[in-house]
Parts: sequence; structure tokens; C-alpha cells
Amino acid sequence: MKILKENTAMVSVCMITYNHELYIRDALDGVVMQKTNFKIELIIGEDCSNDETRKICEDYAAKYPKLIQLLPSDRNLGMSQNGIRTLQSCKGKYIALLDGDDYWTDTLKLQKQVDFLEANEEYGICFHNTTQLNTFDNSKNSIIPNTVDDMDYSIEDYILNNKTATCSIVFKSECLGTIPKWFNNLPFGDLGIVLLVMNNSNKIGRVLSDVMGVYRIHEGGIHGSFHKSDNGLIIAYLQHIKFNKIISNQFLKEKKHKKAIFKKYSNTYNVLGRLYKRNNKLQFIKVMFLKSYYKLLIKFI
Repeated sequence: MKILKENTAMVSVCMITYNHELYIRDALDGVVMQKTNFKIELIIGEDCSNDETRKICEDYAAKYPKLIQLLPSDRNLGMSQNGIRTLQSCKGKYIALLDGDDYWTDTLKLQKQVDFLEANEEYGICFHNTTQLNTFDNSKNSIIPNTVDDMDYSIEDYILNNKTATCSIVFKSECLGTIPKWFNNLPFGDLGIVLLVMNNSNKIGRVLSDVMGVYRIHEGGIHGSFHKSDNGLIIAYLQHIKFNKIISNQFLKEKKHKKAIFKKYSNTYNVLGRLYKRNNKLQFIKVMFLKSYYKLLIKFI
């Protein structure tokens, strides 16, 4: 169990941001408004934005010096490297993730999640329901629809699909461990963190039914750019294939994990096949063969 040094925050909020001037104030205000019976810190990895993002972060850091530590950069590091250096600066027993284009809506969000993790030591990670705001059509939907009860998700659930939003994640820092070198190549760092933490704890995470944050889909975001066309969606699903290859080669060796990995391959190639069918016959044949191959492998596990 991690022992906190005197004056060390119980929770470190890990925030990475780049060109988020339209959204960063909402993210910062969501942290500032938190009401807790423990100390928190906000570590901001600002990745050499070319808009007003750094200036806004500097203003908040000057206003809340006991809360905010700003990590500026003189060059753009990229999402992975910026995320790793920000994570490594977090000293709390727990780490909460919040990207600069998302925000929290509940003043007790951190208190509720830490209370759960403190009372349930077998869990290494905790999530909550979140509103997904699609800025392309201004639609709003719950990430987990129609839920009224807390629930558990397994590591296999997260191999198959990212079940929760980044801004809902709070985990025990000791369960993350040393960040491996291959992590830098992952297309989806937040999902990599979830799998690492679950793999180092009991492979199950609790999801609180309370809706306590907003995840934005917008043109400048990592997922927003994929919504523009079939080509964008193809790139997105090829990223899922890359992610799957990295995690299957590096960890998750257990038999039940392999079944989930093969199922993820099959599902992803099935979607790619539908996208390729209209304009790339050769790729359509290839990915449908791969879909059938992984579907067959599942039967032999």
C-alpha cells in the first residue's frame, strides 16, 4: 500500500492539453470546484499549443498555486510522450484522468470515487457514467445508457470495447506500475492505462452510475476527426488493429484474454470489411478472410 508523505496530495489530476483554448476553462473549472476531505493536485501537461491554451493555464496556475502545477513544453511532444511525462509527475495515491477538452460536472466526483476505492481495496480502478457531447450535431447521449445501478466491467470487456470515458477514470497509482516502453506506441493511451491497471489488480473495475462528466467529440479531438468520412473511420479501425497487436504481444497472456483479443480482431475486421466493400474490393476480400480466420481461432480456445 502506498504511504503518502506529509503534504502529498491524495489525488493527482492528470490533465494533458493541446490547442484546447475553446474548452480548457471548463476542464480547469471542473477541477477547481471539487469538494473533498483530502488534498488534491492538478498536473497540467501543456504541449506547446499554438493558440491561447498555455496562457489560460498560466493564468489559472497563478490564481491557484497550491493546486496547480503547470508542465509547459518548448516543443510539441505528441500525445503519448506528453501523457507519460504528466503521469510520471503525479505523486498522489490515486490518479484521475481529465483531458483538456472534457470536463467534470459534479463537485463531489473525486470524493465519491475515492470513497469507493478506499472502502473496497480489492479494486484498483473506478469509473462513472458520462455524457457524450457530439459537437458536430450538438447531440448528447450517456456513454452507458439506461443504467440506474453501479456495475463492474472486466478486463475482457475493455479489450472488446472502451466502455467508459477518459474523464471518468480514477485509479490507484501503485497499480499502474512502471510504464513500459511499448506504451509510447499505443494509439489509445487511456485504454492502455485501464488494461495495465486492471492487469495489476483484480481485472475488474467498478462503474458508478452517477453521470459526473462530459466527453466532447469535436473536430480537433482524436476521435472527432474520424467522423468525417469512411476514410476517417477506416483509419480509426486500423488504429484498433494496431492497439490489439501491441497489447496481445506484450501482455494479457491468459487463455481467456486471448479469446477476447481474437474476438476483437474478428469484430474489427468485420467493420473494416463493410467500409471497404464500397470502394476497395481487394482490401474487402483480405479483411473478410482475416475476420473468418480469427472467428475460427476462437473455437479452438
